[in-house]
Amino acid sequence: MPEQYRVLDATRISVGSTPCWAVRQQRPDGEHHITIFPTSSLEWRAAEYDIDHTTPAGIDMILDMLLHEPFVPDPLENGHTDPAAAKGLTAPATQAVNGLAAGDTEPVTLHNAPDRATARQAHLDRIAHAKRTRVAVTAGPAAGTLRAAAARPAQDPLDVIRRNHGITPEGVAAKAELVEQARQQLAQPQPSPDGTTARSDPQAFTTPVRDAALPRHDEAHQGNGDETA
Repeated sequence: MPEQYRVLDATRISVGSTPCWAVRQQRPDGEHHITIFPTSSLEWRAAEYDIDHTTPAGIDMILDMLLHEPFVPDPLENGHTDPAAAKGLTAPATQAVNGLAAGDTEPVTLHNAPDRATARQAHLDRIAHAKRTRVAVTAGPAAGTLRAAAARPAQDPLDVIRRNHGITPEGVAAKAELVEQARQQLAQPQPSPDGTTARSDPQAFTTPVRDAALPRHDEAHQGNGDETA
């Protein structure tokens, strides 16, 4: 059974010069857990995974991703247990890493997926698996806090993010173009200094693309206690 983390509040903070959201949660042991991500992460997820940000369901999908991504194992380092790969969501490796040669079969990620819809499905499968087996983040009131069915329900603490998500059609379009450029760049062989052919390294991209499916590229971070960075 997964642990239940209950959202207490969401606050705008700055980490250096980067505006961020800090989402404070209560763990089963009573201690606090904080997930921090740049405010721009919502727009990045909409662009990376082609999510309709104009609907409440789309915003909720993005929030669900950001709050659970810290609990998703790296699919490329855990391919044998990856829930998306178990459903057949695999693709040819774009570079020789993790004991694989370029062209070998590996789990689908944003970088190797044939399209963003396939990448989105793989990512959602991993999020759902993490919620079933590791941690499920909920934003409702704690059990027993409503005195009666007629009592006024507590406000969802994530509503402040929903009201101020900052996603614009222009921003999504610009980021989606960068995502596609990065995906195409990674898929192309790159000449190395010794004249041989090498695959490009996604960590060497100059564009600020973050792959939500890979924790080392993820913009969401987690902390305990009173940490805010």
